[in-house]
Amino acid sequence: MSYKTYKTYKSYKSYEVNKMRFGSIYYMILFLALPFIWMWRDRQKPMSIPHPDIVLKLRDEVSGGVRFKVLLPRILRILAIALLILVLMRPQKGFISDTTNKSGVDIMVVFDVSSSMTAEDFQPNRILAAKRVLADFINIRTNDRIGLIVFGSQSYLQCPLTNDKKTLLGFLKDVKIGMAEDGTAIGMAIGNGVKRLKDSSAKTKLILLLTDGDNNAGAIDPETAAKLAANYNINIYAIGIGDPNGSPIPIIDPFGRKGYARDVDGNILLTKMNTEGLKKIAGITNGNYFLASDADKFAEVMERIDQLEKTRFEAKTPFVFEERYMIFTLLAFILLISEFLVSKFYLRAA
Repeated sequence: MSYKTYKTYKSYKSYEVNKMRFGSIYYMILFLALPFIWMWRDRQKPMSIPHPDIVLKLRDEVSGGVRFKVLLPRILRILAIALLILVLMRPQKGFISDTTNKSGVDIMVVFDVSSSMTAEDFQPNRILAAKRVLADFINIRTNDRIGLIVFGSQSYLQCPLTNDKKTLLGFLKDVKIGMAEDGTAIGMAIGNGVKRLKDSSAKTKLILLLTDGDNNAGAIDPETAAKLAANYNINIYAIGIGDPNGSPIPIIDPFGRKGYARDVDGNILLTKMNTEGLKKIAGITNGNYFLASDADKFAEVMERIDQLEKTRFEAKTPFVFEERYMIFTLLAFILLISEFLVSKFYLRAA
């Protein structure tokens, strides 16, 4: 099955579940005070005693529309108070990206970002081609938790294990040459991957090692790191990226001119891949080694991983609640302003 067919065949659905709640529901008791606030206004004593004839005349002449005008400020104020009570109750909206159980493997991608990954035997170069293929891989592995470690002479966690593919792809987009210093510390990178996977509850745990070079930095040699991975039942899938015979490493001089890295004798340097070393690392962990001389070779890795034993685990994604009181605060403010304007101008004009 080709890689494109595989991507078309695999389709997964995700959905959102919305939930509303109040963070301080006990403030609801304040709604009981609204009728008393309304009646309190009615029971206020007038400033003077009107003549009985005038009261009877006004009572006969006042229409329903005029009475509404008189009551309008009080209605607006009561509504504003009701909204402020809702603000005190802290309305919240909760959401969860996916409520289904997950069935998959835990995969920690360990990505070489040394300067040799700028070699142009891939188009446009190794690192950009690898990022494209890796992004496709992440998109089709919807049921797996995947994390990302980048390494050069140092090793850094770029993204922890996650089901959130959008976030992971965002971190992958930011990967660039030099972000982990130059060099190839394969042993340190594997050790970092083991650290992130050793406490995983998944039955199948993988390190996907993407590199084009030989170990030349770091305090841990690759074989020792591989034995550590084997102790935690972590399989390593080592992928050699690029021509195993080597490729020139392009460089840009201070004047913006393109050239190629050279040794002290002036000869063009070629990248060096330790194929046997990568095979040995994979073998120690009962993993596998793949040579990716072009982007299509990554399809073999993906199909191989898809055939692995899978384990069910509950996606630990709790409801996340967002405060939604601001809209009620704004509406209450608008109503109070409206009450002021109606009392100051509308009723006075009438």
